[in-house]
Amino acid sequence: MIAMRMQLRLQLGVVARSLRVRRVVASLAAAFLLATANHSAAHAQSQSGGNAIYGVTALDVAPGAAAQGVALLRQYREGALKQAGNIGVTLLQEADWPNRFVIYEGWKDQAAYDANEKAAHTVELRDRLKPIAGAPDDRRAYSVIAVGPSAPAGPDAVYMHLHLDVFPPGIEPTLAAAKVVAEAARKGDGNLRYDVVKSVKPPQSHTTFLAAWRDRKAFDAYESSAYARQFRDTVGPLLGSPFDDRLYLPIN
Repeated sequence: MIAMRMQLRLQLGVVARSLRVRRVVASLAAAFLLATANHSAAHAQSQSGGNAIYGVTALDVAPGAAAQGVALLRQYREGALKQAGNIGVTLLQEADWPNRFVIYEGWKDQAAYDANEKAAHTVELRDRLKPIAGAPDDRRAYSVIAVGPSAPAGPDAVYMHLHLDVFPPGIEPTLAAAKVVAEAARKGDGNLRYDVVKSVKPPQSHTTFLAAWRDRKAFDAYESSAYARQFRDTVGPLLGSPFDDRLYLPIN
């Protein structure tokens, strides 16, 4: 009997030690994953440094050419991602008007952006879009105001593209308000990214916002938030054109 008790205690001790080891391993694994995630976020932020240039292209194709437009944009993305100095390409299709698109791309500096403008995949995109264009495309170069890390977009993700044009006296107040709303929005539930960039060419009155949320519910919560309402109230009197925000779906 004594021998059986000793054997039982020994077995229980082994089990307890095994459980402790597993807990330690799990804790170390969690710490490693957290450190990896933090490093990835920091790396994404470092890519969008003060010299980064963002290209934003808004374009329409004929109503019956939406599928062809998607195919051409995917080909362009494939080429641009291989171009030196590229830090990302996001393709978007307007939710309620599927023949409208946005290309949002980042470049490490002006030289990288300029080189891509002359690249074969860019020339090919322009040439192949001409026969199916529904309107002249609008392409602008932007510098960074508030660009942070982005999380992967799932199947239900929605993007907001907002373009503002303010009178020159309203440029600085608009940029200040943009930084505040961007910082607040990134902390909101379901936000995946929130970028603010301003036009490079004078008078630098054009500002573009590119933001994403996990789903429409998360976006609606942003729209009704106090910080989003405060932003709209601030920039409203400064606008030189309508407050033009649209919803898009990602092209994977």
